[in-house]
Amino acid sequence: MPHKNDYSCIVICDTGEVKKWTYVHGLYGFSKFLNEKHPGWHYFNVYNRRTREYLARFSPNDFIPQFI
Repeated sequence: MPHKNDYSCIVICDTGEVKKWTYVHGLYGFSKFLNEKHPGWHYFNVYNRRTREYLARFSPNDFIPQFI
């Protein structure tokens, strides 16, 4: 079972701006937040918050699971 806030995410927006969220709990919910608040996002990279290990990259048209 995943722990709370297991992920850190780095988001690349359409303006070239890079944004980082350190405490992300669910990836699907995070993608819905991005669609609502930052509709021009291109992709986001997911990292394990505790070990900083790279886990995955998701784009707006990808299937985004709640947890990896």
